Amino acid sequence: MQNSIVPIKTYSNAEKDKFILYKENNKKSGIYRWNNLITNKSYVGSAKSIRDRFSIYYSTNSIQRKLAEGSSAIYSAILKYGYENFSIDILEYCEISILIEREQYYIDLLEPEYNILKIAYSREGAKHTEITKSLIGLKSLGRKHTEEAKLKMREIAVLRKGEETSLYGKKHSPESLLKMSKNRSTEVKVLDTVLNKETVFLGNKEAAEFLNVGLSTLVKYKKLNKLINEIYLVSNNKSV
Repeated sequence: MQNSIVPIKTYSNAEKDKFILYKENNKKSGIYRWNNLITNKSYVGSAKSIRDRFSIYYSTNSIQRKLAEGSSAIYSAILKYGYENFSIDILEYCEISILIEREQYYIDLLEPEYNILKIAYSREGAKHTEITKSLIGLKSLGRKHTEEAKLKMREIAVLRKGEETSLYGKKHSPESLLKMSKNRSTEVKVLDTVLNKETVFLGNKEAAEFLNVGLSTLVKYKKLNKLINEIYLVSNNKSV
């Protein structure tokens, strides 16, 4: 869906205007939009560093690696139609502290088709499994979990492995779920550095699925103590 809003900057040909975009958006944070000139579909995103974010978009190798970790509507569209069939808008520049708020505003206003989840700061156009949606439904990101929420997450984790075990389809008491979960030696803590809030997951796999990145990617960034998607810091947390 397009709208009559007037962008701060427009790059009419994403391929030809690449280096102009880099130059004009170096060290700037804000909200951007990809526009498919053939289908009229769009994608709204935000970045703490617009130039750095677009260096990923402009690398087909990076796009292919990210697609190997999980599906993305905007990445797939870029590969399918080519940069020359997209324009790019800078909708506004803003402080990092309000990026989420402003991104959500434009997602709600413009209803961009490539933003499948319609939730600000989701991975670009990512498709989540039903189990991951259940985790999102717990509103886990941005707060420490209550014991009830942790128990629900443990139940989800057990059911995820159901088809590989004889436990599938059985009802589990809270006590048995806790016992099974304690077999995991390490919990994983995810810190949202924008909101300065943390979430604790049962292990690397649960954290990776929630962030919608590959397990190897999460482990690598955790080991290097680097931010995932320029936002999330992952570390080990002792199991309860």
